Amino acid sequence: MALRTSAGGNITSIGDSCVDLYAERVMIPRISLLSILAGLSVLSLLLVRRRRRRRRARHSAKLLPQKVIVESVVAEDHTTGQRWFACFFATAVAWIAIFLWCFHSSTAMPPTSMSAAQGRPRIVFSFTSTPRGIDHMQPTVHALVHQEGEGFDQVYVIIPRVYREAPVTIPTWLLDDSTLTRSDFRGISFAMGTSPYHEKLRVIVLDTDFGPASKVLGTLLVEQDPDTIIVYGDDDRIYPPQLCERALHYTHKFPNDAVAVLGGWISAEDGLYCGRSLSVGVNSVSFVGGAGGVAVKRKFFGLEEATMPAFEVTNMSKACYLGDDFYLSHLLSQKGVRRRIVSDSCWNIESLTESFSHGGLSYAPSEHPGGANVEHYQQCIRELGKDFDLSRDGEFGAAYMYLLSRAWGLMRGMRNLYFDGEFVSC
Repeated sequence: MALRTSAGGNITSIGDSCVDLYAERVMIPRISLLSILAGLSVLSLLLVRRRRRRRRARHSAKLLPQKVIVESVVAEDHTTGQRWFACFFATAVAWIAIFLWCFHSSTAMPPTSMSAAQGRPRIVFSFTSTPRGIDHMQPTVHALVHQEGEGFDQVYVIIPRVYREAPVTIPTWLLDDSTLTRSDFRGISFAMGTSPYHEKLRVIVLDTDFGPASKVLGTLLVEQDPDTIIVYGDDDRIYPPQLCERALHYTHKFPNDAVAVLGGWISAEDGLYCGRSLSVGVNSVSFVGGAGGVAVKRKFFGLEEATMPAFEVTNMSKACYLGDDFYLSHLLSQKGVRRRIVSDSCWNIESLTESFSHGGLSYAPSEHPGGANVEHYQQCIRELGKDFDLSRDGEFGAAYMYLLSRAWGLMRGMRNLYFDGEFVSC
């Protein structure tokens, strides 16, 4: 397979048509913006200093001979020009150095080097479904079992035995009941069977419904190798055929991070910050969204007995139970795992299509300014406590994001005050 770079640099991509867009989407815009800001700051400083020197020169004209003043002004203009050149040159060198340092720190080993060093890791895809989704998710399943290259080693469909107090009927195209084998993981009972649809497809039937978080929790019951890569997502999305290879690429590039294409920053709400999730941050975000697909490693959720706290979601409120993106991000945060957003030409939220209209929590009615999803996040934050709101995990730090989010709320409040006569920050 061909190796391509995003900007003629060293960022390696897997596949003939997929490009890692980190340089174009993240590094170059940020370096350009910071360079402009730095240049304006230096220019402003030099103009202020020059104005002060002219004032001192005019004041000195009353005390010194004219000849001395003229010579000093000429010398000062020459020195100022040199300083301007030195400042701009130093700024350019500094930002180029920063760019190159960040650029090289984000590059990955070529696939051939990765294979030679450690071999292709086991990688699986996992998602959960409900009776409504089971009848419409076949396009999602088809896309996952027909990936480019070797594809996923296994695709897990996690289904509760009972959903809302009613037994779940699994269609014969998805599961051969005769292959179901009962098993147990530290007191959690389940059954797993093969699917006639495809040899890679496995169906896990849970005796206990862990809610939307089952998309990960179900797979934790059967995958115990700490380095196994688990990509989890939703049952109503049609994922690109390059997803498996792109997930391998980015998990090798960022081996200690959870990688996603959807996420943002969030904090406990107050009078100025109304609790919306903000699409701020790339290298580190508060939460990642499963809709676009999230790549993690099995060890990120703990091994053996250390895995069990993840299943306590059944003892939590409905808000945490249904807010799986926040809850799973909370589990990752507790283990010290950074959540990262990547930019890719093949794997991105804009290119994903729906296999059916899910009508899930994202579409539920809510009076909260952030919608039903964020409303549940905020309720879960109140349950866990403000120290677990994940605001400290954002890329720019809690203090910076606190000021940014409250300034944003203040501006909205002033706008509403001007047009509507009432200060409302939401």
